[in-house]
Amino acid sequence: MSLDIVQNYVDRARVLLQDQVAPYRYPDSDLVETLSEGIMEIRRLRPDILRTYLRTTLPSYSSADTTVAVDIDYQYRQALVYYICGQAQLRDEENTQDSRAAVFLNKFISQLLSIQS
Repeated sequence: MSLDIVQNYVDRARVLLQDQVAPYRYPDSDLVETLSEGIMEIRRLRPDILRTYLRTTLPSYSSADTTVAVDIDYQYRQALVYYICGQAQLRDEENTQDSRAAVFLNKFISQLLSIQS
């Protein structure tokens, strides 16, 4: 599955969150809102990534239109999925989810800041 549009990010996050059967534990609106927040985090951590793709204002995605393209370099798209999953896990009320959230968020940061060989 490619990560071209908003719905692709929601679907990929649901796989990692083990939330693929309706009624969903994490509403689409929450996951899409977190996608927008993730773009802001990428801008904060690596503004050079977004200069190429988002030269003006940052996008704000809505669950009302999930067919909108997410314009970000391919190599950072999976990192954005990890951010969505980490934030969803942080919002969960179970204590056991905190360690999963940390793993997802650390993976997000690692993929943005580490040089891979």
